[in-house]
Order: sequence, then C-alpha cells, then structure tokens
Amino acid sequence: MPLPQPIPQGKAFLPQRMPVGRRQVLSPGIFPKWLTRDALVTYFMALAVVTFMYSSYSLPWYYMLSGTVSVLVFFLYGAKVVQDTAIDRIRKPKNFEKRIFLIAFVSRLIWMILIYTIFMQTNGDSFGFENGDAVYYDELGQFVAKLIGNGDFHFYDRISKFSTDEISDMGYGIYVGFVYWLTGDSIFVVRLLKCVWSSITIILLYRLAKRNFGEQTARLAAIFCALWPNFWYYCGVHLKETEMVFLTVLFVEQTDQMLRSRQFTTWKIIPVLLIAAAIFTIRTSLALVAILSLLFSAVMSSTRVVSWGKRIAVGVSAILLIGIVAGGRIEKQAYELLEEAQSDKQEHSMEWRSKREHGNAFAKYAGKSVFAPLIFTIPFPTMVRPFDGQEAQQLNNGGNFVKNILSGFTIFAMVMLLLSGRWREHLLPLSFMLGYLVVLTMSNFAQSERFHQPVVPFELMFAAYGLSIALLQKRYKRWYMYWCALMFVAAIAWNWFKLAGRGLA
Repeated sequence: MPLPQPIPQGKAFLPQRMPVGRRQVLSPGIFPKWLTRDALVTYFMALAVVTFMYSSYSLPWYYMLSGTVSVLVFFLYGAKVVQDTAIDRIRKPKNFEKRIFLIAFVSRLIWMILIYTIFMQTNGDSFGFENGDAVYYDELGQFVAKLIGNGDFHFYDRISKFSTDEISDMGYGIYVGFVYWLTGDSIFVVRLLKCVWSSITIILLYRLAKRNFGEQTARLAAIFCALWPNFWYYCGVHLKETEMVFLTVLFVEQTDQMLRSRQFTTWKIIPVLLIAAAIFTIRTSLALVAILSLLFSAVMSSTRVVSWGKRIAVGVSAILLIGIVAGGRIEKQAYELLEEAQSDKQEHSMEWRSKREHGNAFAKYAGKSVFAPLIFTIPFPTMVRPFDGQEAQQLNNGGNFVKNILSGFTIFAMVMLLLSGRWREHLLPLSFMLGYLVVLTMSNFAQSERFHQPVVPFELMFAAYGLSIALLQKRYKRWYMYWCALMFVAAIAWNWFKLAGRGLA
C-alpha cells in the first residue's frame, strides 16, 4: 500500500488534501476544525461525567482549571500557530524555527515562573510535588558544587559515598552541581535552563521530522511538542526529565543526520557516542536502547538511506567505542534488563502497590499483558482526588488527555508505515521509540507518566505524520470520532478504577 509521493518545492498555500511529501510547506488545513472540536467535546464531557459521578472525590477547581487551560491552549492556540506559520514571511524554515522556539520558550518560562511562585507560597520551597526526588537532586547538586569549589573532581568516588545510587543517576546531579557552582546554588537558574533545553529540543525534533517526513509533518510535530503541557510541567520542577528528553532527541537527531549524510567518516560517530554516554549517566536503560537502535538502524535501514559501506563503518565504530565508553556496564545492564523481563519482578511490584497504604487492590492484575496494548496511550487523565499524594497526575490531567487523543494518530502512522513497506526508511526513530516502550512495558513504571517522557517527542512526531495522512481520506475522520469515543470511555473507566480499587466507588 504505497504512501503519497513527494511534490516539488515551492507550492505555496497547499490545500488540505495535498499529498504528504518531503518538500511541502505547512497548510492551514493541517489542524482541522474537527480535530479540535471532537477533542474538546470529549475532554469536557469526560470531566463533567466523572465529576458528577464521583462528586465526593472531584478535583479541586485549580486542577480542573489547569486541565482546561492545557487542552484549550494545545488545540485552539495550536490551530492559530498553524495558521500564522503558513503565511509568506514565516514559510522559510529558519523563520519558522525562530517563531516556534520563541513560542516554546515563552510558554515554558511563564509556566516555570508561575509554578515556582505557587510552590514558594504554598510549600515554603520550590520543590512542590514529588519533592523527594527533587530534594535529593538539590542536595546532590550542592554536594557536587562544594567538590568543584574545593577542586575535587573525583565525582564517582565521592558521590558513591554520598549516595547509594549507581552512575546511572549521577549525571543530572553533577550537571546541577556545575550550575550551582556558577550561580551560587540558584534553583531558579536551573529551571530557566530547563526552558532553554526544552525549547532547543523542539528545533531538533523539527529537523529530524523534516528529514524523515517533510516540512508539513515537521512543523506540525514541532507545534505539538511546543504546546504539549507536560513538557511545561517538567521545566518547573527539580527533576531530570527535561534534560533527559533533550539528550535523547539530540542523540536521535544527530544519529539520523549522520546516517543520512552523503559524506561519512568514522569520526562523525564520536559525538553520537558521547551523547549516548551522557544519557548513560542519567538513565542506563535509555542509553542501552539508544545504542541498540543505532546499531539496528545502521544494519537494517533501507539502502536508500544507509549504504552498505556506511553500515559496516558505523557498526564497527559503534561496537569499538561502546567498549571504550561504556564497556561492561552496558553489558551488565543488558543482562539485568533481560533477567527482569523474564522474572516476575513486575508482578511482585504490582502486588506491593495493591497492598500499600492508599494502594489500589486492582493493581495486582496489571502486568505486561495489560500494559503492552495500551503503551502508546497511557497514562489516562486522573480526574478524581481520592487522597493526597497524586497532585502531579491531577495537575497534568489535561496533558495526559492530549497524549491519549494523539496516540490514535501515532498508532495509525505505525500501521500505515507497515502496510506501505516504508518503515525501513524511518528505522532509527521507530526502533528507538518501540525499543524503549518495550523496556517500559516490562518494567515497574509502565503506567508512570514520568518514565514515558523520553519517547513522547517521537510519539508526537509520528502522530503528526499520522494526521497528515489521515487528512488525505475523508473516511479517516470517522475513525477519529470512534477513537475520541473510546478515550471518553477509557477516561471514565480509569477514574472508576482509581476509586473502586480503593473501595471508594
């Protein structure tokens, strides 16, 4: 089943149903009214029904407001951005990059200042939700800053005594330590830099998507990521997700550029492996998936993308440099992940979650067989408040809903690439996204929104591609309506699950 073919460059104001190609400009019709209308109706109906059914445990008004603002900004302002960036003066890629960077940075900065102020007023500090990890990273950063001030750079030995964590959790603390050392322990500067890194991530994703799917999909993917509310959230908290997402997208974008370049030398792979090494100090399993996706895509990609000579050079260089940079640690982590996948550790974790204080009795029935078919879509929006302790999930209910809706287009894109046989032309982002999701499915954190962050940019990129294809055929509009109806039922069922499993519904 062939996909639409590219069209020549220079066609301005393309109509909505123009084929999706490598050299298109963004059409105002790419963000159709039915996409916005059905999504907003679904969200507000789900929120109203859940609030009515479980009024005793309804969300506080400020969490409802947060969700409302999130979906309105994404769908309504997103449509406006599409319209604005389709005009002549923004059509050039460089102008679009400047515009989308500004939109991303300003939105993140506003959120960061807002949540920083709220946390300071309510908690007396700026750590807020999930403050256990946030306080730890703050303390680790202060410790590293003192080491730097004393001229002691034996970070691994010193941090090993300060904390029991392995090297896979030291990278972010060391980074924070350098920022603290330069700024006098300024938490605000750390958060400000998060806004910068997250905004640069949008540009990197735009370039990656442009090489793979063309201008139209690239711009739409960039707009999706610029306005996705959960990316804003992590710019306002002292967690490592923003930096981790930045490094992940940087790795995939640079690797894709290297594999597609006409002139290739083995030295070009060194920056890619250094980025992978940096990811290794933040989350080992993520680095393992990144390196394996590099090797897999180099070997299995279409010859139109990667020549045989380049495959051999990349494969040999990667294996040698992996041995130098990571060596036994990567091998150890691979064995640990394999053993974890074959063990019943996940089942034990779900059993513990069902029995702990405020635990959900239904959690023990969850596992790989449940998470696997839902992995592109979860977590669903939390629209009830049965107890204190899940504030981040409640605050991000709107962002999670947006991901639920767009995941339908992500799945649709996967199916279309498989049917068309063109999946090998986009193997790097595909293999990374699917590889990490497989690892996540087998872990104890498959339902945790935090652990989905590294692959969300790629999910949104494929969602943009899926939407671009869906606009070519009217019948796909009907399937979107069915998907929204399914997400409506899923949202109600999820909130019933959260209450019923605790004997509250």
